[in-house]
Amino acid sequence: MSMNAIASSIAGLGNTRELAEVNLGQDSEVGKPSFSHELNRSINQVNDLLTAADKATQELAVGRSENIHEAMIATEKAESAMKFLVQVRNKALDAYREIMRMQI
Repeated sequence: MSMNAIASSIAGLGNTRELAEVNLGQDSEVGKPSFSHELNRSINQVNDLLTAADKATQELAVGRSENIHEAMIATEKAESAMKFLVQVRNKALDAYREIMRMQI
């Protein structure tokens, strides 16, 4: 999967209507951020990693950088973060589906 495809996937995650409608507010403990705030923060961090990896790869490709190790490390960090974020999304969707199947 190319970096641009991954970046557009991340951007799509941040712009979904369902995510925008989630408004859990502050937790019961004072000063503790809400789930939606933490999720948005994580999405932004992964997006930053993807952007940094893409920039390092482009600089390597055009010859502005000769350090292939840093480019590969940045790419692997971004890939690992993206895989983790996708797994969190999958678990959240599974939990949502399970709640919707419950009969009240």
